[in-house]
Amino acid sequence: MIRRPPTVVCYICGREYGTKSIAIHEPQCLKKWHNENNLLPKELRRPEPKKPEVRTITGVPK
Repeated sequence: MIRRPPTVVCYICGREYGTKSIAIHEPQCLKKWHNENNLLPKELRRPEPKKPEVRTITGVPK
């Protein structure tokens, strides 16, 4: 069985990226999003997507 390296989904475009390349991708993706959003008419522009808060899962208290 071949294991794929762990991936993370970009909160802006929804594509999967490796855990090391996501840090490079996100700023570029956000810049592209702003460029495309600014080309839309004012009534169709959307608010900037916010990065979701990541919480670590801890053990369940007894």
